[in-house]
Order: sequence, then structure tokens, then C-alpha cells
Amino acid sequence: MVKFLAWAFAILNVAPILWMVWSSLLGSSEIQQGKIFPDPYPNDVVFFEKTADRNVVAGTLHGQVYKYSDKNLDKDSRQSLDLSAVSVNYALADSSLYAFSPDEGLMQINLSKMKVEKKWGWSDFARSFKDYDFSTFRYVANQMPEGEFVRLGALLDTVPLVENSDMTFAKLFNQSFPRDSSVIEALNMILNSPQSLAQVISIWQQKKDWVNPAIEKLLKKRYRSKKENRELFRWCLAERIPTPLTIYRRIPWTSIWVDRVPASDHGVSIASAGNILCVGMWWESFPGIAFVNKKTGKIGWITSQSGLPSSSVQRILRVSEKEVLVAHDQGFSLIDVQNEKIKANYIFGESGLPFYNGRDLRLSVVSRSSMLFACGREIVFFDFRAGQAVKRLYGDSRLFQSDISAIKSVSNRVFFGLSNGFVEMNLWDLLSEDYTQKTYSISGTATSLAFDDGNLLVGMQGGKLSNIELGTSAVVATESLPSGGLYLHWRNYEDLWRTIPFGTFLINSLVICGSTVLICLILGSLAGYGLARVPIRHSLFVNVGLIWSQVIPNVLLLIPAFLIASYLQLHSSIHMLNSRAGIIVLYSALFLPMATWLLQNFFRSVPREIEEAALLDGCTPISAFFRIIVPSSLPGILATGIYIFILAWDELMFAWVFSMDVSTATIPVGMRLFFGQFATRYDLVMAAATLSTLPVIILFLIVQRRLVSGFPGGRAVVARNTTKKVR
Repeated sequence: MVKFLAWAFAILNVAPILWMVWSSLLGSSEIQQGKIFPDPYPNDVVFFEKTADRNVVAGTLHGQVYKYSDKNLDKDSRQSLDLSAVSVNYALADSSLYAFSPDEGLMQINLSKMKVEKKWGWSDFARSFKDYDFSTFRYVANQMPEGEFVRLGALLDTVPLVENSDMTFAKLFNQSFPRDSSVIEALNMILNSPQSLAQVISIWQQKKDWVNPAIEKLLKKRYRSKKENRELFRWCLAERIPTPLTIYRRIPWTSIWVDRVPASDHGVSIASAGNILCVGMWWESFPGIAFVNKKTGKIGWITSQSGLPSSSVQRILRVSEKEVLVAHDQGFSLIDVQNEKIKANYIFGESGLPFYNGRDLRLSVVSRSSMLFACGREIVFFDFRAGQAVKRLYGDSRLFQSDISAIKSVSNRVFFGLSNGFVEMNLWDLLSEDYTQKTYSISGTATSLAFDDGNLLVGMQGGKLSNIELGTSAVVATESLPSGGLYLHWRNYEDLWRTIPFGTFLINSLVICGSTVLICLILGSLAGYGLARVPIRHSLFVNVGLIWSQVIPNVLLLIPAFLIASYLQLHSSIHMLNSRAGIIVLYSALFLPMATWLLQNFFRSVPREIEEAALLDGCTPISAFFRIIVPSSLPGILATGIYIFILAWDELMFAWVFSMDVSTATIPVGMRLFFGQFATRYDLVMAAATLSTLPVIILFLIVQRRLVSGFPGGRAVVARNTTKKVR
């Protein structure tokens, strides 16, 4: 019966902790809906294509890849591969499938073996971005007025390199600078010539009052690399001759925050053009577009420094072996992938383009010079070579019964995916607003379309596949993919660390609580030993004082403590407010009486005879204390230390008042701030509670054996268990 009650008591205490940990792996909406198990991965089919060897490949939103040996979608011939990734997009090239995900990076999949053969992780992207040289002068032809080139050429001819000097770029190189776009090439010639670069930098070193701290930092370096000299030239030129053409931005690399990337088919994008894979992401903190060479693995970049209007990329479409068309939240960009150069930018609201924010656009390249894109039920035909929206077709109930979910253009035929099927139209009929169409009904929302010899492969939401013969409208084959696996939100913890400075709170708590425990144990041991070695009647007054210090509520001490700390802050060099040292001193004063009262009882349990024998053997009183008394009372000291640690770890009131900002805030203060700002993110609240509990649990497990022996009867239990092990 006693054992049953003990187990029941243990379960009642452990169950809330286990539920807290489990809830930290659920989504916030799942917790609010009262779900015990997380929702499975969405298996919407965002990629459905035929390969060169007549196989059919389907890819879901969260990384399940399926291959069929023919278009009949025979389940027996199906092969599968789970990438265990989120928000995945795919591109088929060179008989390989490339998958791009914000959590796993870029993966090359061997379709014959159905395994990942090569991977570019985020460390590869981060390293290439940090090593990439963005200092080359670039401009986008249709984005810069001719007057800017005239102005820049004139400034290079007349503005001195440093104040109180008549030395200009024109005099230094004995030539005038062009007044057209070739002025950019002239600057690049200086940038690419080490001798010319050294001449200019040697003059700029005479200037001592640079505003940009990056310039001062580079000038102080005794040995600079070629890349650093180029960056120094760009920084100095941007400060001496500030124009739209000379401005220099060095964007720092930001780690991918997966929970901020949309978990949808426009979260990431990938396209293959020649030997280059172009990858982008719908996220304002991602640098731009990365160009991955399939053969060499080298990664190049196009960012805002290169003329990209926005780094939030929704879709990348292949135009030719050398060009891609990029849709972002500002418009479209035509990019030469071989030279990593933007050829033209087209902004929403200009050139006849409607004003969109770039999200939920459905796009398809019609030819090497034009494209179709749709938002809702509105369709736009855009000539990106001429930079003009040729036709805007406003959808109505006669043409489409729902928003367009996918577009596929093949020759002069255009297919529009809808919520209950798809519509086939002739391109010229569409442009002439002759709404002659052929409607196909399917049981699902089309998310991907692929044309194959008179058949249309349709991938749908919910993991459905269909092969439809366009001439007869017959459904050749259908298939339902397995549902996705359980989706545990491990990234709640990463989301937590990014949302609030939890690392700062954790370090503050560990430093403050650890220091408090150390001070209380050292001073409490000395005081407790002194009280233990005098008669009880002599220490009665002190013990009563120790007990009364714990009876008085701490809230009564809050205002006096704050007033004293404020007075010291104003009238002396002692700073107790908003400092770790101040909180440590305060906690030590609060918990030292309890530590002293507890420790004296443990010291009284050590027989005096042992101490007297040590003194007879030549020990001094101090050495006897540290070599005999402390080891004998170590379980009690550890038990007291853990008790003080828990009290300090959970203390909120004094830390809340004495901490003025996050630099000294402990975990209880940080949790209180977190609850105030993110009260609806229950998943993050549970993750924060789990991390807050973890250090105490680890500490308890480390000293569990000695802690048990510190309680009455605990030593007998430990001795009995030890005897059993020996037997």
C-alpha cells in the first residue's frame, strides 16, 4: 500500500512536467483546440512532373517524394523518400530532382536510387555569403535616370579626395570620367586594379574624421586582403561622393528562422537554368537569390547591393538556359544567371502592372519574352522584354468559379487550376477575351499542373494525383498519397530564443543563483558551525532571530531595500540597481539566515569526538573544520545549497524591482515579460517553462544520491542500497 501511494504521488508530480514538455512540441493552435497529438504534415502536392526516362515524380509540401514507373500511377510501382523538411519546393534537371527547404537547405536527389546524393546546408550558404565580394559596381539599366550618370561623372572630376586638397579622381588618373553609363565601367577598372586602388587609399588614409566606423576599422589594419581593400574603396567613395550609384550596402548574414518562413508553396522557390540552380525565399531577412553551380558547388549571390528591389522572393521561373524571371513582393526581375546580373526590374504599379504585394501570385512563362500571372481571379499578360503589361483580364463568374490555384502554359494552350478542377483555354482566345474554354472537374484543388503528350498531370491538395486525357476528359489514373507524419514543433525552442533574449535571462539566473548559493554556503557554514558548537541556551537568541527573519514577509523588506539601493546609487559608487552584483548581495542577505539555521543542525549531528580526535592528531580548528566537519556534513550542505538555489531561481519580486532592463533580468522576470508580449503563443510559453525547469532538474539529478542521504533516515537507505549492490 505504501509503495502504491509512493508511485501515485510520483506520477502526480511528474505528469504536469511531462505534459508541459509535450505541449512545448505542439503548435499554438493545436493547444488552443485542446488536441493531444499534433497534426500530421500537410501532403499537398506542389510538384508533379514527368522525367526524361518516362517516370513520374511527385513532391509534397513537406518533403515526401514519390516516383512512379509510368503515368498509370500504379501504387505497386511507387517508390518513396521522406526528406523530413518543411515548405519544400522542387526543380527537375539533369535526371536529378533538386529540393530546397528553409530547414534542410538544398538537396540533390538521385531518382534512380531514391536517395539524397548531395546537400548544400545552411553553413555552406552562410560561408559563401560572407566570402562573396559585393564590391563590384552594378546598376540596373531601366532603374537609373541618365542624369545620375552625368552627375556622378561630374563629381568624380571635381570633388577632392580629401578636404583642403585639389586632388580629384580625374587629376589622379589624368583623365575625365564619362557622363553616361560607362562611368560604372571606369570605376570598376579602378576597383579591379590593385595599383590604382592603392593610390586612392593612400590619399584617403590622410583623412582622420571618417563618419563610417567600418572605414576606421579597415584603415587601422596593417595588412588588408584584396577584398578588404575593395570594400574600403566602396565605403570611402560612398561617404565622399554619395549618389545612388555609389551607395554601398554590406548586409550581414542572418540565420534562417524557419518558423518565420511561410509554410506554403510560396515559402521558398527554386529553378534550374543551365548549370545554375537559383534559389530564393519569401523572407525579408534572407539576403536575396543564391546561384548554385551544379558541377562545382560554388554559390554566388544577387542582393539589394546588386539592384534587387526586394529579397522576399515568391517564385523563380526559368526563361532560358541563361535567364530566370523572379517574382518578389515589389514586382519582377529579369536576371542573367551566367553573369549574376539583373537585366531589368519591373515594379508593381508601373509599366501597366497592377499593384500587388507579390504574395499568392500564380505564374507561368508563355515564351522567352512574355508570361501570364494571376492573383485571385485576375489574369495579367506581361511582356517582360518590352516591360509592359499587354493585357489585364478581370475574372468574373462566367470564366472562373474560384480563385486560380495554378497556371500551366504549353504552346498556345493555357491551363488554370481551380478549387474543383481546371480550365483549358487557347492563349489567343484569352487575350482577345473570347472566353471559349473547356472545363474539367476533379475532386480537389489543383496545386501543380504538368502537360505530357495530350495528358495533364494534376497534383492536388490533400495528397491527390490525377492523370487526365485532355481529348476525352477521361481520368486515366488517380492516386492518393499517404498522409504526412506527425509534425512535432521542435523549432518552438529556436523560435523562443529568437523572440526574446532567453539566453541572457538564463545566464543571468545561473550567475546570480550560483553566486548566491556559494556565498550563503560559505558564510552560512561558518556561522552555523559556530552556533552548533555552543550550548543551545547560549545560541537561543540567535536562533530566534533566524526564525523571525523567515517569518517576516519579504514584501515588507522590498521598499526599504529599494530606497537603500537608490540612495547608494545616487550618493556613492555602489550600484545595486540593474546590476548582477546588487541582486547577488540582496539575495544573499535574504537567504543567508535560512542557510545558517539549516546548516547548524547538520553540524550538530557530527559527533564532537571526531573533531577532538582530529585536534589531538595535530589539526588546527580551521583544518579540522574543512577536513572533518565539512566532508561529514556534505549531504546536508548540498541539500541546503539546492534549497537556496531553488528559492533564488524562482524569486520574482526583488528581481523585478531591481532589474531595469533585460541585461540583468532573470528567468522569472523574462517569463513575466514574455507572457505580457506573447500571451497567445502557448507553444512558446510551454517551451519557456520547460527550459526554465530544466536546470533545476539537472541539478537535482546530479546530487540526488547525496541529497537523499542528507535527510533523516536517508543515510540508512543509501547504506542498505549499497549493501544490496555489493551482495
